[in-house]
Amino acid sequence: MKVALVTGSTGFLGLNLVEALGHAGWSVTALHRPGAELGELSASGASFVEGDILDPASLRRAMAAGVDAVFHLAASISVWRPMNGVQRRINVDGTRNVVDAALHAHCKRFVHVSTVSTFGDHPHPIDEETLQTGNSSWINYESTKWLAEEEVRRGIARGLPAIIVCPCAVVGPCDRHGWAQLFRQIRDRKVLASPPGGGTFNDVRAVAEGLIAAAERGKVGDIYILSGDDMSFADFFRLIAETLGVPPPKRVAPRALLMTFARIGDMVSRVTHKQPDMTPELAALVSGWKTTNSTKAERELGYRPRPARQAVKDSIEWLKARGLL
Repeated sequence: MKVALVTGSTGFLGLNLVEALGHAGWSVTALHRPGAELGELSASGASFVEGDILDPASLRRAMAAGVDAVFHLAASISVWRPMNGVQRRINVDGTRNVVDAALHAHCKRFVHVSTVSTFGDHPHPIDEETLQTGNSSWINYESTKWLAEEEVRRGIARGLPAIIVCPCAVVGPCDRHGWAQLFRQIRDRKVLASPPGGGTFNDVRAVAEGLIAAAERGKVGDIYILSGDDMSFADFFRLIAETLGVPPPKRVAPRALLMTFARIGDMVSRVTHKQPDMTPELAALVSGWKTTNSTKAERELGYRPRPARQAVKDSIEWLKARGLL
């Protein structure tokens, strides 16, 4: 039985990956920080090990028994400026620590979960040949995730058998904090307008299967994009509203208005020290377009996207079943 170590195992994608690995016949070790909520993982059959990607010694202990594959999911997805320093430590320093520990443990495969945001915005569908512009992005999330990829590439140069995987916007069950908040706001008719951008929306379960396929069939040193359904945020918000049985937002907010609202929220947050609903970084992200092409992953990994409509439906049902929506 192949052994996998998963960082970020208690997160949205992590929970789905641990479950998918179990179904695929892997033995899973779920790395979690001390005091983490393990309720959703308890039925997965995974083994638990305490550790932190900012604690190199804990990573070496977690891999001491040997692992066939490390799936590195742990990351900060914050888009609020006061969190930039912490985010850099987690995304860049943390990734360097996991890479070093995997090299020390002689792991056979290393799957790094990045994001299509490292490619930036482009007027055409993004594929693996598209120039990555995340290194020059003013958005800390994008630049630190690009720098995390650089840490993996340095590991590859040192002999790490790593593959980089870039999902798009991920939707589906086990999401308590990301889209769940938007679902509640749309349900309560608090969303007056949709943002002007759009992108590609992935079913989290398809992404989890794609990560396993990358470990089993991916080419060392390559990068793979995992695509889904392309749509505007207006259409995505409409899909959510339709699934919830409420009217959708009737307007699309112009980028200039969204950025103005975000700047005001940013100034207020400097006094209150509370994260605003809309930050300049988030406004920029939801005003841009990132559509993608996953032909390479479909051809080489056997990756198969799933419909965003079903992902939204299942996410809402999962939240309702737990009294969270």
